[in-house]
Amino acid sequence: MRLCSRLCAALCLVAALHCLPPRHATAAGAPAQLRSISVIAPRSVLENTISRVTIDDVLRLLRQGFPAAHVALNNPAAQVKIILPDLVKTRSSLNAPFGVRGRLNYPNHDYQWSSFSQNKRTVLQLRTSSPQGASFALYGLLQEKLGYKFHHPKRTLIPRHTRWPLPARFRWEAAPRFVKKGFHLHTLHPMELTEQLHNPAYPGADVDVKEYIDWLVRNQQNTFQFYLLRDIDRARWIMHARQIVDYAHKRGILVGVEFSLSTIQQKAFQAVKLLRIFSSYRRQIDRTLAWLFQAKWDFVTVDFTIGEYLPDMGKLRAGVKDYLIGEVTGRYHTTLMEATHVIRSAQERGDATMRYVAAPFPAAGLPDGAANCGVLIHTVMCYSVTEPKAPVYGNVNQRFMLERAREENLRRETWYWPESSYWVAFDNSVPLFLLPYLDARWNDMQTMGKLGVAGHLTFSSGWEWGYWLIDWSIARWSWEYTDNGMIQITEPSSVLKDLFPERSTLNLWREALRLQNHYLKEKELLKFMAVLDPFSELPPPFNDPFQPRPDFSYAWLLHDASNAEAERVLRGPVADLNDYAEKMGLIVDRLAQEIKNDPTALQSLAWELNRGLEVTVLRAQHRALTLKALVALRKCRQRWEPIPQETEKHLKEATLVRRRALALVREQEQIYRYSVQLIARQRKDFTAYHFGYLYPVSNLFFWEREEEQVRNRRFDAFYRKLWNFRRTIGVESLLF
Repeated sequence: MRLCSRLCAALCLVAALHCLPPRHATAAGAPAQLRSISVIAPRSVLENTISRVTIDDVLRLLRQGFPAAHVALNNPAAQVKIILPDLVKTRSSLNAPFGVRGRLNYPNHDYQWSSFSQNKRTVLQLRTSSPQGASFALYGLLQEKLGYKFHHPKRTLIPRHTRWPLPARFRWEAAPRFVKKGFHLHTLHPMELTEQLHNPAYPGADVDVKEYIDWLVRNQQNTFQFYLLRDIDRARWIMHARQIVDYAHKRGILVGVEFSLSTIQQKAFQAVKLLRIFSSYRRQIDRTLAWLFQAKWDFVTVDFTIGEYLPDMGKLRAGVKDYLIGEVTGRYHTTLMEATHVIRSAQERGDATMRYVAAPFPAAGLPDGAANCGVLIHTVMCYSVTEPKAPVYGNVNQRFMLERAREENLRRETWYWPESSYWVAFDNSVPLFLLPYLDARWNDMQTMGKLGVAGHLTFSSGWEWGYWLIDWSIARWSWEYTDNGMIQITEPSSVLKDLFPERSTLNLWREALRLQNHYLKEKELLKFMAVLDPFSELPPPFNDPFQPRPDFSYAWLLHDASNAEAERVLRGPVADLNDYAEKMGLIVDRLAQEIKNDPTALQSLAWELNRGLEVTVLRAQHRALTLKALVALRKCRQRWEPIPQETEKHLKEATLVRRRALALVREQEQIYRYSVQLIARQRKDFTAYHFGYLYPVSNLFFWEREEEQVRNRRFDAFYRKLWNFRRTIGVESLLF
């Protein structure tokens, strides 16, 4: 019996051991401890600069993400082999002819990964037809499959893997939604890279610009543009520009620069000076282009207007416009893209008070020169091109730009050019963290993808206060992925889901987006949450509309409104502001609790974004209080009368709210990715502003100004003025 028992025990042990997975694999078939990874690259790939630079970067990233594994190039014995195809027949460059009628070429760059087991090793086999495709495929594998997060040019979230996290067998395909996809940095504004792009002597300028270009490639973008400013040192800058262009080409990026024919405002670079009579416009254009094309730009964008709400020089002097287009496309063999605005003529808007501005080309055809160039279709702020209500630049909505996109796409290269932030006095300068940008940009991508437009160039004005999330989301949405034959579905919060996959947390973010859409857009509280734009407090005809603004002036509310009209303000926008603040405040508190319960590496990002939401709560409270203070001030109409106690009570409460918000600003400044001195303080620069784009945030200038406007009963544009109107308008640039 004892022998039988021992025999049975032995048989059970053997059976149990037989059921265990092999030493080299987990139950899922992956290595128990990943010992080695190798990128297998043939000579044709290694000899191409675009793919070689990416391979070297990816090897470094893999070593950081798999610290226990030996990561090497061309190690056939590695446990995980990432095999790139031989591209000997496709040694493509970016400098191919720009094509018929100004259409800019870019190599095919879709790709497919296939994973399978071979001799107890995991093999990932890539199929693509260009070095650009190989580069994007490697970064796509890291970000979309292996957990790397290239969320900001100065920050990357790198996972820590001990095992290979992917299944042994899968097929994963990627196709770009747009042939050209990338970003325009609106360097007319003093954002993160404005100085570095214009001043070769700025400390670390080349490093910062290269970091941004690397961010573009890591997010599988292939197009980059910035706005050139007029006061650069031309002798030194052109060498700086050549280095930027050369590095972008080394990374597979099409690079362009925007300038104007004769725009006077905001220090825009001009091809001609309108009142310079001793040199013809054509001669000025010749000199400008000969200097500019010392760098090998893939495309240039030209603004043909004299300024916003000012005439289109291309229409007033069509021969000059045609000459510029002909020289760029003919002599310099470069694609020219025409900039557009969302400003319409008086006739189009049915507004007899509006002065003439450029209208879209008629459907019948294009002017001769424009037939050889492309066009950028612009929309602004956090409004989509399709939604029925978008009160920007005095428009009801932006659907007329959708119609223009349809028409233009039939006859010339068309790119969509929407904003991911607006600056000046609308969002991150207040600050406001506006999640509706996610909705608008995601919906627009679907719309423009269906139209078949060739490019998507996002108009970016800054990354702090959560706006890196908008740019990063747009970059990732610009690709469509298919996993084992199933299309991967995206939606406006899909990148938030990648960051915060817990259902309860994600649901809170979705509810925050819903609340902002409902209150800020549908109930139009953005008219109050944003601050008044610089020209809104000027008298007619200088107060043309830019961003959403209240339907009444504050001076009217104080002096001219009836008691019934003042009461409607309290029952309408003031009540809605308080309602929004209460409901969003609950979301902020619940998110804070979720963040405390999730001790991960993403906590800092979660706190950053939650502070962005919290400041919108405080902004709504503050705006409601200053409006209530203004209504209470109506009890004394004469300036010499003392301010009523009720007004002072509301203003003191507003001050306390502002101080709470300022504490959030101080916390946020500790995590700015670029120096606070650069982006949030006063300084001399090449823009019309002489301060960083977050300087108004640093002391909540606009909030305090609103309190003092009520206290001192001053509602004109020159009271506690932040803007230098002379520099911004730039009339002297007509000649000098």
